[in-house]
Amino acid sequence: MKKIFIITGEASGDNLAGKIVNKIKEIYPKIEILAIGGKNIKTQNVRCIFDIDEISFMGFIDVIKNLCTILRKINYTVDEIIKFNPDVILSVDSPDFCFRVLKKVKKINNNIKTIHLVAPQVWAWRKSRREKLNNYIDHLLCLFPFETKYFDGYLKNTFVGHPFFDSGLSKVISNSKKEYITFAVGSRKSEINIFLPIFIQIIKNYNGKKINFNYHFPVLEKFKAEIENLLILNNIYNYTLTIEDKNKDEFIQKSILSVAKSGTITLDICKNLCPIITVYKTSFLNYFFIKPFVNVKYGNIVNIMSNSEIIPELIQKNCTVFKIQKKMQEFLDYPKTGLDQVKKYREVLEKIATPECLKKISSIVLE
Repeated sequence: MKKIFIITGEASGDNLAGKIVNKIKEIYPKIEILAIGGKNIKTQNVRCIFDIDEISFMGFIDVIKNLCTILRKINYTVDEIIKFNPDVILSVDSPDFCFRVLKKVKKINNNIKTIHLVAPQVWAWRKSRREKLNNYIDHLLCLFPFETKYFDGYLKNTFVGHPFFDSGLSKVISNSKKEYITFAVGSRKSEINIFLPIFIQIIKNYNGKKINFNYHFPVLEKFKAEIENLLILNNIYNYTLTIEDKNKDEFIQKSILSVAKSGTITLDICKNLCPIITVYKTSFLNYFFIKPFVNVKYGNIVNIMSNSEIIPELIQKNCTVFKIQKKMQEFLDYPKTGLDQVKKYREVLEKIATPECLKKISSIVLE
């Protein structure tokens, strides 16, 4: 019987891994899988040695504060992998955690094959990392076509496409009545603490002017009660919360516009052909330590691929209630702005919408 160990470190990786596990089991039902995961992997009846919440920290400062916990989890993971003795380890994203585990495993048992999905962003920062990857990664799977050139000559790599677009892109924009604005606050507690107060103030501004929008928040189940309480505490009742993937796409398609914390959720929104503004903000110290190492002009992957700001980015000092609402108003006052944006980003995303990408990834893992 084939054995696979899967490592994820945050909600987006768990989402991808859940889709892959489903496909692997479809191809090879007798597979034995052990993992570090969250709800999506657990839904596939896979036993997890611990939950991703225990290692999901955002930013340089949070990592430093929780360094002892992270190091203990790395050592525990290595011990469990060696005991399990899998044929292959599939690690998904979260390179700072995954790579430390893979290095230690390879030193103990080099016969265990290692595959990593989601290439480290060497094109954005810490380019020197790629020179050592082949010491502990046997095969790197890239989501985006431009990434392979950065790893050719350093280690085996394959462009597989993005699992979110496994069945391709929508052909037309939904004809459903557009009555919502979607606000995506992120999947970590620290992100909710930053972005929810900003979004609440924007809603209060519109409600105060008696501008009748309904608001949609895609959230994780564990944060539902907290977010709902804060909305009600601020006398906001014109909202809908969708939990995880339940009805999320439907409400995004019904949205005139979305404002989303930069990250995987932005691709989810683009998949549903909804106009979008991205925002990002972290603590001053996190930004101070990270900014000098970043060598890309844009943060959103669509903008990076097109080398133009198709999707507006309001980052750090520009991530304010006033500036976000001003940019929103441009889309609301001129609907053609959103239609033109969707047309442009759809052309970019067609490059990563690889049919049956999940089958391709699963086949590589099983081989």
